[in-house]
Amino acid sequence: MLKESADALRGFKSYELDQQVVIEIKGGIESHLELPVKLAVSNPGRLRIESNGQLGSTVIVSDGENTWMYVGSPLKQYTKTPAVSSPDALIKSVNPGIGEMLEDLKTRDPYLSAKITGQETVDVGGEKFDCYVVEAALDKIKMPDLYTMSNGSTKMWIDKKTHLLLKQTTTATIEGGPLKVPTKMTQGTAMLAMKLNQPVADSFFVFTPPEGSRQVDEFKVEALKAPVKATADLTGKPAVDFKLKAIDGTEYALRDLRGKVVLLDFWATWCAPCRKELPILEKIHHEFRDKGLVLLGMDVGEDSDTVGKFLRETKLSYPVVLTAAGQTDQNYSVTAYPTIVLLDREGKIVLYHVGTGSEKDLRANLTALGLTTAEQP
Repeated sequence: MLKESADALRGFKSYELDQQVVIEIKGGIESHLELPVKLAVSNPGRLRIESNGQLGSTVIVSDGENTWMYVGSPLKQYTKTPAVSSPDALIKSVNPGIGEMLEDLKTRDPYLSAKITGQETVDVGGEKFDCYVVEAALDKIKMPDLYTMSNGSTKMWIDKKTHLLLKQTTTATIEGGPLKVPTKMTQGTAMLAMKLNQPVADSFFVFTPPEGSRQVDEFKVEALKAPVKATADLTGKPAVDFKLKAIDGTEYALRDLRGKVVLLDFWATWCAPCRKELPILEKIHHEFRDKGLVLLGMDVGEDSDTVGKFLRETKLSYPVVLTAAGQTDQNYSVTAYPTIVLLDREGKIVLYHVGTGSEKDLRANLTALGLTTAEQP
C-alpha cells in the first residue's frame, strides 16, 4: 500500500493540489514554519508550483519547453532553463541533495515497520474521503548537508480509492551538520483541496516576471558558499554504466562501447526542443558514425508504443533506447531535456549540455577527440 501511495499521482493525466505544510523544530534551534503549496500538473511536461509563506514567495513554471523559477524578496530573481518533466525532476534540479536523498529512499525500504491501525474520514475541500490510517517506524535517513534523521515515526491517512496520501504527521530527531545538540522535528502535511484528471487552464503554465525582478543564470545566496545552480554539470566525471534495450530489442551496454566516442541524447517525444534538435543529431550521426562515434537516443519515461509511433513518423538512423525501467537518467542527473552527454574513449564525460544549441560545442569536442569529417583538416 505504501508503494502504491508513493506512486499514486503518476497515474493521473493532470491534477491540481493545495497543501499546507507545518514544521515545528525544538531543541538546538527553535522554529515554526507554515508553508502553503499549490501544485498544478498537466502531463507530460507542464507544471506549476507556487508557495507564499514565511520563507518568502517561490514560483516555478514549466510549459514543456522551458522552466522558470522565481524567488521573491530579498532576491527577486528568476532563472530560465530547459523544461523539466515532473515535480520529482524539478526537485533534483533545484536541490540535488534532496533529490539524492529521495532516490536513495526509492532504492530501499525506509520503513522499519508499518501497519494499518484504523480507518478514518478525512475532509478535503468539503469532500469526505475514507482513508486507511497507517503508522510506521522510519529507518535512519541521511539528509543533505551532513544531517541525519533518526528515531522517526510517521502516521499517514491514505485514501482507499486513489491511494493518495491526504494527511501525514512525522516526528524525528535531527542531528549533524551545524547542530550542536540533537533537535526534535515535527512535520504535518494536509491536503486542503484537489482536482484529479480535470483540464488545467493553459494560463497556469505561463510565466510572467514579477515587477522589479531580473533574470539570472543562477541564484546567488550570500548565506551559501556556492551559487544555487539550476542544472547539473557532470563534465570531467566518469560515466555510469548501463544496460538498456532499444526499440528493436537490441541491448546496449556502455561498458561494451569502451574505446569508442559515445554520444548520449536524453530526450522525450513530447519535448519540443528535443524534436528540434533531432535533425542536427541525425546529421552528426551521418558525418561521424564511420569515424568511431556511437550515438544513442536515450528516451526518458516513455513506453515502447509511444516511442515506436513517433519513430515511424520521424525516421532516425541511430538507435533509440528506453530508460523508463532503469535509473539511467537519474545516474546522469538528467532533470531537463534535451541533455547531451559526450563520452571519450575511456568513458569520461567531456561535454554535458542541457538544452538546445549544443552543435557548436559538440563539434568542437568531437574534433578534440580526433573525429573529423572529410571537410575538416
